[in-house]
Amino acid sequence: MIHGRTIVHVTQIVNATARTVVKAPAAAELQEQIIADFRVTIGAMKCAMSERLVRLGISMAQLHIMYTLERDGEMTMSRLADVLGVSLSNASGLVDRMEERGYIERTRVPEDRRVVLVRVTEAGTRMIQTNDALSDELMRAVLGRLNPAELPVIARATAEVRAALEATTAQPARNLHETPTPSSRSR
Repeated sequence: MIHGRTIVHVTQIVNATARTVVKAPAAAELQEQIIADFRVTIGAMKCAMSERLVRLGISMAQLHIMYTLERDGEMTMSRLADVLGVSLSNASGLVDRMEERGYIERTRVPEDRRVVLVRVTEAGTRMIQTNDALSDELMRAVLGRLNPAELPVIARATAEVRAALEATTAQPARNLHETPTPSSRSR
């Protein structure tokens, strides 16, 4: 036996619930949230990395130079300055300090002694690999704190973001955690 009063009460609850349904954020709002989260996450990673690098006496600019040379191979000082977006004298100062520590070496082109070539050394490559290993270790610790059931979703989303980045920039995004293949120019 159903009472009319119960039907009215249930109908009122259903209507009240329908009015309080939370609307999903618009795509633009979600994009802004994702961008904000990426910025904070990348900033935190940079801070963690730079603390380690400071202890090793390496600046982020110097690490960037080593990554650039590792990725692109040997290049002229003027090309390196262009890639970094700094003056030749600024690039020379950075390279001076790195050369003193054995991370980079400069050579002159015999045919034109004015041209100076710069390349990362074995010690520089080891520094990059050490930094990558420490970054990987940090990410493993972070991912280890997450629910293992969520990892496939995160992996899929990360792959999709990377593919979208590649499509947007028309260049493969560099994976700094793969073992680099030496450039034929750096031999």
